[in-house]
Amino acid sequence: LRERKDLNVIFVLVDTLRADHLSSYGYKRKTSPFMDSLAERGVRFRNVEAQSTWTKTSMASLWTSFWPSQTGVLRWDQSLPDGALMPAEVFQKAGFRTAGIYRNGWVAPKFGFGQGFETYLKPTAAATPAKFQKNNPSAHPLQGSDADATLGAFEFLRAHGKERFFLYLHLMDVHQYAYDANTPIFGTAYVDSYDSAIAWVDQNLGVLSMGLEKEGLLEKTLLVIASDHGEAFDEHGIEGHAQDLHAEVTQTPLILSFPFALEEPIVVDELVRNVDIMPTVLDLAGLPPLPGTPGRSLVPAIEAAARGEKSPEATLPAYAELDRTWGQTEQPPKLIVSVRTDEWKLIHWMDGSKPEL
Repeated sequence: LRERKDLNVIFVLVDTLRADHLSSYGYKRKTSPFMDSLAERGVRFRNVEAQSTWTKTSMASLWTSFWPSQTGVLRWDQSLPDGALMPAEVFQKAGFRTAGIYRNGWVAPKFGFGQGFETYLKPTAAATPAKFQKNNPSAHPLQGSDADATLGAFEFLRAHGKERFFLYLHLMDVHQYAYDANTPIFGTAYVDSYDSAIAWVDQNLGVLSMGLEKEGLLEKTLLVIASDHGEAFDEHGIEGHAQDLHAEVTQTPLILSFPFALEEPIVVDELVRNVDIMPTVLDLAGLPPLPGTPGRSLVPAIEAAARGEKSPEATLPAYAELDRTWGQTEQPPKLIVSVRTDEWKLIHWMDGSKPEL
């Protein structure tokens, strides 16, 4: 891939998607046939740790490849500095057309996330199906659906599909438990609506793939599927996210689909981190790395897994951080930090509560 001069990259962030609710990660329900098909002909990372359970903090780390305490983005009024080097800037400097289509306001340009994107916008809310369900009691109202982002992607591809491009889609219907009533309805509980939303978003990604194939772009495009955090369903007495750092909210999927199908799928079992995603994408695209970051390219891990081995850096730990008062600036910070290895996870509550191992 590094030597190709026609490679494009589409990075899809499915907000609030926990790994263990995808069929390819062992889930009993068939929630994700399209994403499973990508894993079957590409690379699936089995053990991925997000750097926070709140979107803004998590995405600041994912984009910059620095830990949350290094980005300084832990509360609602904090932003990435202009001096932060964003991957979109690297792509733009290399001659790629860059576009971001986002539906989560926490990654709005006013918080610094638009750096390096020629086009960075929220899609117009125009494609909501007639029978559309939104069943998450804790989510704020959000107009439209992820079909709007898909349509926005097609508009971008029609305009710039003949040039090299880096396209970022930030999808929100899983976060909202929102789905077209024509998609599988698994039941009426919150977790059932969540699973139906995954199936709906999976369909949208399948439509996007068909559009790429129709335009002759599928064999020129690296497709990356990731998430910023998961969702809790009372596993530790909590529902939702942005409240703690347990596994159900920190373990996320990561799937790479190359412009060609692998003869055998590759599964990377070792622990990796969301801060490793962008160094990996830049490496695969043959572009320079983000300097001085703790994130590392996972290409050696992919190559080692293909050989049935572990990479030399397989023991690197993963860190996560959350300020529980991120939305309450009148209150002092209430930090939680965690460190995880392949075998252990330590959650330390900085307010003096008993740590969990």
